[in-house]
Amino acid sequence: MEKFLWNDPEIEQLLLNDAEKETLEKFIGADAELPDMLNARERRVWMQEQLLSEFPGVLVSFTLNIPGQVKVLPLVPEAFAFALSEIVSALDTAKIPVLKRSLILDKTGPEAFLCVDADALAVKRLLVPLEDASDLGRLYDIDIIGRDGKKISRSDIGQPGRTCLLCGRPARECSRSRAHSVAKLTERINAIFHEHFS
Repeated sequence: MEKFLWNDPEIEQLLLNDAEKETLEKFIGADAELPDMLNARERRVWMQEQLLSEFPGVLVSFTLNIPGQVKVLPLVPEAFAFALSEIVSALDTAKIPVLKRSLILDKTGPEAFLCVDADALAVKRLLVPLEDASDLGRLYDIDIIGRDGKKISRSDIGQPGRTCLLCGRPARECSRSRAHSVAKLTERINAIFHEHFS
């Protein structure tokens, strides 16, 4: 597994620190009921709108794709921390400055928000490969929201939609039709986490 060596203290501050990881670990195994998820969605939209109004850049909004009521599986803290480090590393390599970093750590799953000073399409092109690079990356949900508040889609940069973890069909189709049980998806996700972090 790739390791990141951070020499810049500003970059270090963008990563998940020990206290934040401990906070997230407290939610391992907690059920997130439907009202919790609806509230989390509203909170996420509010956070996105606030950050876009306060900062001149575009927004990277990151979560993990975890189905079912338990959003913080045992290795989610490690996966989230690693994914955030990959995103920060890609932005740093591309010389894209991060203006603000915010986190939400809750039983509804961890969320990271990075305001960056760059073109939205360029940021999407930069970060989509992280979602496609490995089975672990397929669990990343990295949204790019432009200055106008609109989300940049994969099709906006000529990329196909995402595929299902279990069968390889379009993920949206499987999700809409509930083709696979939450138990089967969770089993696959746990296997991916164990491959990378055990």
